[in-house]
Amino acid sequence: MFADVVGYSRMMAQDEVETSIRVGDLIRKFEKLGRAFNGELAQTRGDGLFFLFDSVTDAVRLAAEIEKLTKKESEKQEPDKRIEFRIGVHIGDVMWVTNQYVGDSVNIASRIEGQAGKGGICISSAVYEQVKHKLHLGYEYLGALELKNIPDPVEVYRVNSSASEVMMSASPRPNRYAEGKVDEANFSNKPTIAVLPFQSLDGSEGNDFFADGVTEDLITNLSRFHGLAVISRGSTFVYKNRSVPVRLIGEALGAQFIVSGSIQHSGKRLRITVELVNSQTSIPLWRERYNREIDDIFDLQDEITDLISAAIAVQTQSADKTESRIQVPALIETYSYVLQGQQKIFKYNREQNIQARQMYQKALDTESDYGRAMAALSRTHNLEWRYSWSEEPELALDRALELARESVVIDPADARGYGELGFVNLYRKDHDASLSSFETALKLNPNDTDIMSNYADALAHCGQFNEAIEILQRALLLNPYYPDQYLWYLGGTYFGLKQYKEAIQTLKRMNSPSEGRRLLAASYAYLGEKEEAERQARAVLEAYPNFRLDHWRKVVPDKYEEDTEHFVQGLIMAGLR
Repeated sequence: MFADVVGYSRMMAQDEVETSIRVGDLIRKFEKLGRAFNGELAQTRGDGLFFLFDSVTDAVRLAAEIEKLTKKESEKQEPDKRIEFRIGVHIGDVMWVTNQYVGDSVNIASRIEGQAGKGGICISSAVYEQVKHKLHLGYEYLGALELKNIPDPVEVYRVNSSASEVMMSASPRPNRYAEGKVDEANFSNKPTIAVLPFQSLDGSEGNDFFADGVTEDLITNLSRFHGLAVISRGSTFVYKNRSVPVRLIGEALGAQFIVSGSIQHSGKRLRITVELVNSQTSIPLWRERYNREIDDIFDLQDEITDLISAAIAVQTQSADKTESRIQVPALIETYSYVLQGQQKIFKYNREQNIQARQMYQKALDTESDYGRAMAALSRTHNLEWRYSWSEEPELALDRALELARESVVIDPADARGYGELGFVNLYRKDHDASLSSFETALKLNPNDTDIMSNYADALAHCGQFNEAIEILQRALLLNPYYPDQYLWYLGGTYFGLKQYKEAIQTLKRMNSPSEGRRLLAASYAYLGEKEEAERQARAVLEAYPNFRLDHWRKVVPDKYEEDTEHFVQGLIMAGLR
């Protein structure tokens, strides 16, 4: 395990004495902590540490503890004075040569550390395979990376201390879990399009929310065409700030057409460049540049959407879209607040959820009857309930319902409000209302994969398991970098069908399988694999010491009591009470 300070030279140049004292104090704490985790300190330098372990689990546990302690220490400091470590972990042989440890494994661990970024932990796939079922952490697959002076690419994962956060986040998939090449027949021969994140030319990373928001809205507008298959935002945003040939992107996403562009926001003026490319030939089909007043953004989005769809129609005879237009705000400030909220809500953690809520509330303070802001605000309360970020989660669910209802009254053409209404009605156990809301949402936006996955979950809780699998399989195709949540839903659906082997195989494909342990425990129990069922149950209790079966019996939103009892009995057989 390698760990060092990000930006150490810069901090030393600013204040050598204070930086030396603070970094030295942390290094000494980590040395002591390393011994507690059975590590051998092989080397130390001014800003870093090199540990060796007999147990790879101990190495990753130490890395997570270092990340936690560093974050706690940094909270007391101004942003430019925060000390943030990056950590890399690999497993393999080492050699002791001329008073130092050397070898390919040492070099790889050092290079992996360089991929971690501020406050990050990266591990090789060899480490991941050893720890993924043992630690309650989240893992995001970064791909097979080319590392300096390492001859072969190394598969790398980023560790996230919040397993639940990773459940919702988009993630590339390692080849061994790949669905295989996308079969265009699975899209009913619809032309498939992917919109890549537009590049912000404003020169500041903090201002890219506007370019991201315009990209997301273009995806939403195109998604309303029933004759198109549109790749999810979650998958296309994996390519943000990455230079990858469109042919390779098209192959990875299963998209025949790629849209890319750039945005420059200068005062009240907006410059947008948009290009549509055939991914198989890399030949541009259409390109346009716009120089407009920023207040024209909504008409411009519609114009770009129609021109892209027309260009594709010339190639493929694509079909119509939902006719009614989604409500647009009267003020560009309102739109800006919503876009800033969107950038935060996709982080899926408590702090960012609160900040997103503040942005959406500012939008409603500016325009109280903006349906999109209400739907987004409802989502923040739904997430608060889902992850128990509130001491009174039922109040969060009530507030989510109130906002979702109001949003669909104000803007009945926007699928987002119906999607939130479907989710909240499911967990209020109003099953008919939930399914009806999701069905309306998908009529308005037949390509929204998050709505699809939540609809499939609702179908499964209503006993319609085969229908749920069909919807989820389509969501996996339209969002090839799908979050673990999709596999969790799919595993639960196979469990409902009593196809326990399929449930286990699906849950094991999760990048962070720890969140599927309850279903794994029950599935193994029904298969008669008592030892493995009990091991999964122990892991559940380790991650959630306050786990109570009576609570889960009440929370699971099944329409039929026998489905709930099926799950509960599996947990009891695994040893959970």
